[in-house]
Amino acid sequence: MKRFAVIALVLATAGCATPVAGRPVAAPVTVQASSPEVVRWMNNFCGVANYMIASGGVQFDQPPPDPAAAKKAISDALGRVVDVLNVAVHDLEELTPAPVAAADASIEVIVEPLSKARDKFVSAKSTVDGAPEMTTDVFSSVMQNMTEAVSVMNEAVEKMSVVSLPDEFATAAAQAENCKK
Repeated sequence: MKRFAVIALVLATAGCATPVAGRPVAAPVTVQASSPEVVRWMNNFCGVANYMIASGGVQFDQPPPDPAAAKKAISDALGRVVDVLNVAVHDLEELTPAPVAAADASIEVIVEPLSKARDKFVSAKSTVDGAPEMTTDVFSSVMQNMTEAVSVMNEAVEKMSVVSLPDEFATAAAQAENCKK
């Protein structure tokens, strides 16, 4: 009986309603496709990120006991890291100017620490390559540069979590092939 009374009250008051001018508050939201330039930019940006992730497997194994072989192994491993960072920094720099200027700051925040880290790895490799043999002092210098490089890269990750791309780029990411993984 109570239910019937509520339904009757709703129907009775509905007849008293008057039209109101304006737009409804809960208007349907339409998502527009991003411009082709922004989609292409996001595709390239995600391509760099995918490359960095795929290349993240560069690892430093236990060096061989032979000093000459250890020196070569360390130099080779550092060379691979430098090569990866060279490609990443170059490709990120190619993304500027972005189709929307607000994205340029995001790239700068990423490129600066990656460049510093690359420079530290280059310095470590130069130390190894320039040393006649792997002494404790050479190894300590190399480790210092590598520690600083990793620290700078961690700083980059922290900065990246604070910076975000404009909303148009998030929409474009859904349309960019390299971002769909």
